[in-house]
Amino acid sequence: MLLNARCCALLVVPLVAACGTAATPSPSAPAQPAPAPLPEPSAKAKVAGMAFYDAQGAERACMPPRQDCPPIAPDTQFTDSCRLAGYRVQRCACAALCSGRVERKFYDATGQVKPCQAVPDCAPPPASAAFQDACTERGHRLQECSCDQWLCSGDPTK
Repeated sequence: MLLNARCCALLVVPLVAACGTAATPSPSAPAQPAPAPLPEPSAKAKVAGMAFYDAQGAERACMPPRQDCPPIAPDTQFTDSCRLAGYRVQRCACAALCSGRVERKFYDATGQVKPCQAVPDCAPPPASAAFQDACTERGHRLQECSCDQWLCSGDPTK
């Protein structure tokens, strides 16, 4: 048994010695300095040349945010739709614009796209129960559009 331990020690010691120390870089390759970080672009430069869209899907130029904007209620449906579609909401002048086109399409009971212009101070007659069910069962919601119709925020036939 003692002989086996000596044999193993004799074999292991030369192997360990042969590994030596860690390799050093060759003197012919000088160390490269890290590149200097680029300066942060200004807010104006970030949006220059980018297309932004309003809630109706119209392309608009993005002007720098203004401090003298009148108080307006935020359009949370538009900004949520923009973010959920993977786009960015950008404040341009006094409006919130989207970096991608997020059009609001509304559908009637037959699945036809219709414009929705909500009119204050009037109420349309109730939508049919079948239309309400078809719209909500597909995860959409009913929207009051004009004084005579309800429309669905998604295609109720699909």
